[in-house]
Amino acid sequence: MAQKMLLDITTEAPERACIKIDGAAYELRSRDDLGLKEDAEFRALHEEFEKTQTSKNWQEMAAVLDRMVLGAVIGLPVEVLVKLSDPKKLKIVQAFTTEVRSGRAATSPEKEAVAA
Repeated sequence: MAQKMLLDITTEAPERACIKIDGAAYELRSRDDLGLKEDAEFRALHEEFEKTQTSKNWQEMAAVLDRMVLGAVIGLPVEVLVKLSDPKKLKIVQAFTTEVRSGRAATSPEKEAVAA
């Protein structure tokens, strides 16, 4: 009798989606990178961002957005972060949340590129 495979778990580092900024590739955190604490922290940042939008506290909104980007992109230097416009930061956060929600296999920057 054949066995039905229910789970196939690996402990290897996950394949991650990448983004390019000024020609340099940066990995996005994957679903496997987020433990309970990290997931809760990112959700709290998202809620804080929503609150700052309604209060129109633009400086706080920009600070929260920066924290979200730094949480989403592995090893992003602050020098690169400060060069990004707010719309580009939002695109990065959207790419991250889409990737984490879907849980799909990540693609390398050579396979898929999205212009920001």
